[in-house]
Order: sequence, then structure tokens, then C-alpha cells
Amino acid sequence: MKKIFFLILIGFSFFSSNAQVDRRIGTGQYKNGNQNKNVDLVETSVESLKEKLNLDGFQEAIVRNLVKDNQTKSKEIIEAVSYSDIEKRNLLAELGEKFNIEIKKILLPEQIEKYEKLISKKKK
Repeated sequence: MKKIFFLILIGFSFFSSNAQVDRRIGTGQYKNGNQNKNVDLVETSVESLKEKLNLDGFQEAIVRNLVKDNQTKSKEIIEAVSYSDIEKRNLLAELGEKFNIEIKKILLPEQIEKYEKLISKKKK
């Protein structure tokens, strides 16, 4: 009788401990597989603009270079210790305006209208 009671007790403790495996605070039971996926922001930006503005191959290549340059300069500004937060914000706004001017130089008039609508949606 003691052996049966002991086996039942061990069985219940095994089931309760097994049910709590991989239960961490703040995370779900199942891991999301997309968390470790690195996303190239340049490519996603270019693909988005290509789709929304119907860019041709030449425009796409120029936009890709502009986005890369803009991203590099933005990182330099953000990581710079010599600027205050207000100066960084102003420099990034300036950089964004220059970026918009450069993009508009290569777009057709209909594409410029679409691009300005995209910009106004982002500012809202």
C-alpha cells in the first residue's frame, strides 16, 4: 500500500513539474520564430517606395543609394556624443529634408505627388 501511494505521489509531482517547463515571466509558451530574423531596413524601404511610387530600375538604384547614405549619416548623428538631443533632432530633420529634396529630383511629377502624400501621412 505504501509503495502504491508513493508511486502515485511521484507521478503527480512529475506531471505538475512537467507542465511548468519553459514558463518564463513575460513570455509565451511558444517562441516566435521571426524574432531572430534580421531585416535590412534599406531593402524594405526601397521595396516599399518601389511598390508605392512605381519606380523604374534607374530610380530604384538611385533611391537605394540615397537611403543607404541617409541611414549612415543618421547613425553617425545619433551615435555622436558631442551633440545634445535637441541638436540631434534638428540635424536629423535637416537630413530628412535634404533626403526628400534629392528623391524629388529623380521622380516624375505623378510620382512626386504620391511621394508627398506618403510624407504627409507619416507626419500625421
